[in-house]
Amino acid sequence: MQIHLIKSNIQLLFHAYHKIHLQIICQGTFPGRKFKGFYCGFSSPHVAPTDATVLVRGESGTGKELAARAIYQHSNRADKPFLAINCVAIPETLLESELFGYEKGAFTGATHRRVGKIEQARGGTVFLDEIGDMPLSLQAKILRLIQEKSIERLGGRETVPTDVRIVAATNRDLEKAIADGRFREDLYYRLKVVSIWLPPLRKRPDDIPLLAKYFLASLSAKEGIGNPGITPQAVGLLSGYPRPGNVREFSNTIQKVLIFNRGTPITPEEIQQALAEKGPDTASAPSDTDDILREHIRQDLLNASGENFFETRMESYASLIIQEALKVANGNRSKAAKLLGLSRPTLHARIDKYGIRTATLIEDAD
Repeated sequence: MQIHLIKSNIQLLFHAYHKIHLQIICQGTFPGRKFKGFYCGFSSPHVAPTDATVLVRGESGTGKELAARAIYQHSNRADKPFLAINCVAIPETLLESELFGYEKGAFTGATHRRVGKIEQARGGTVFLDEIGDMPLSLQAKILRLIQEKSIERLGGRETVPTDVRIVAATNRDLEKAIADGRFREDLYYRLKVVSIWLPPLRKRPDDIPLLAKYFLASLSAKEGIGNPGITPQAVGLLSGYPRPGNVREFSNTIQKVLIFNRGTPITPEEIQQALAEKGPDTASAPSDTDDILREHIRQDLLNASGENFFETRMESYASLIIQEALKVANGNRSKAAKLLGLSRPTLHARIDKYGIRTATLIEDAD
């Protein structure tokens, strides 16, 4: 099936990372690159254009709302509203009125009728994020909405017909929640007419180079700065990091590096510094320099052709060590040579050999 051109940045990211065809939603390719497929609970080529409910599942930060928006943008409801509701962010006491609205006099302070998000999205799509945390009392009302296409406002007796498509998302184990009595089994089956699983980024290291290029392009345009590019070594380091925050964390890392970059291709040192600044709560990050180096070397070996690999990499690492010594010494070659245990003439020769620009290193150290 022909793959259509990608028309927006959201579609580009979603297609590149999750391999979702602009119309198929389940499998596809990105121009110039073939990707591994991912599991989709329903493989029909007509998911987006239908009114079927969709349940998007995956860890936090994997792009579940992006998936919902991609489905919406390629549906027959794309010219109607898209309203996203986070079922955790809104207190339980307010969530019902936010979704279904209320009548005048429904509670103290209800001085007029208020139309809820469901009615506001008439003809469009409602995205229920974190539905696995929705209170049981509201789950029954969502079930009625899906089954009967109608709602009742809080404090009202009138049945209000609705016309919305429901796309829901969760990072919870719904099957366990059902067994524990925290989630309705009938709602579960109503929601998962189409079920899409979004894999965590740590299981997709082959996609890191493309995502890095995408975020560099989009974020540099957003910040109004030039795109410096990124070195293969830096990409290798990113590929070895577990990324507990998935796409969201990956984007934040690239943005942080980009802001402090001086216009030259991003290096492993810049990536390592950005990752190190995440603080002690990032428990799953590499714990020490040796772990990072091992992972970086492993990634290099997996991509190695074998020809002069050892000599080339040793020279690359030697260059990086000299650059760091010069930064620590603030450009003073005598001090750098002493730090490295080299004679000054030997250091001069290595600087010339590796084409190290000391002026740039001094600016970076400042």
